Amino acid sequence: MFALTARPLQSVDLSPLIPDQLAGKSIAKIKAIELHCGNRSIAVEQLFKVSGNDSENISFLRSSNQLNFIGSEMSYGHIEIRGAVGDFLGKRMKGGRIHVHGNAGNWVGNGMAEGKIEITGDAGDFIGAARPGDQHGMSNGIICVSGNAGDRTGDRMRRGIIIIHGNAGDYCGSRLLAGTIIVLGIAGKLTGYGMKRGTIILGRRPKSIAVTFNTCGQLKMEFLRLLFRQLTHMGRQFKAFNELGPEVERLAGDFACGGKGEILVLQ
Repeated sequence: MFALTARPLQSVDLSPLIPDQLAGKSIAKIKAIELHCGNRSIAVEQLFKVSGNDSENISFLRSSNQLNFIGSEMSYGHIEIRGAVGDFLGKRMKGGRIHVHGNAGNWVGNGMAEGKIEITGDAGDFIGAARPGDQHGMSNGIICVSGNAGDRTGDRMRRGIIIIHGNAGDYCGSRLLAGTIIVLGIAGKLTGYGMKRGTIILGRRPKSIAVTFNTCGQLKMEFLRLLFRQLTHMGRQFKAFNELGPEVERLAGDFACGGKGEILVLQ
């Protein structure tokens, strides 16, 4: 367990504090691990009170939005965070589970390949999205946000599922390559802009849709019944899917990019 003793004034890279790197280390060695903080390095014990001996189940208490890269490249285990977190939560995550009891910054799940991230509060921009220079965003796994999300959720996402229980910002699912994004609240402007394939499921009709999307009318998509049933088995936070049915308005697009994607507006 890592209990923050003082809020850092500069951003701190916590990527070394994952089960993969802590396994087999003594408390003394963990306390001595060097962390990048701004343009300098500091030892773990200068920021945290360290306790416990279970490297597969890590807790961060009194967390701060200055703490970045938590869970980066982890492949197994469980990280629980009490408080806010900074950017790049679960970057290039390969497995395991991260649970945040608070808000998260930008680039949640950037490059994520497997695993599950749960955020009980809000999250910033570019959830599961590709950074400039990346071929694609997240390639598998599940990201669930109980609150609202920022802009460009799932930008260039390759595979996986992103669930937003609240509202999403502008350009949700922009340049989507594949995968599924679910927004139960209201999505912002130009949802699905430039999407090539994949599915965006919306609880309400978005504020604006690009003219390069065509409506296919009211349909009953039976695969949604199976998807929602599977999600309800994943935990209490997915109980809302019990009330959703397969009736949707289907919008096909983006025809400027081939038109093989779809936006499904729940009825």
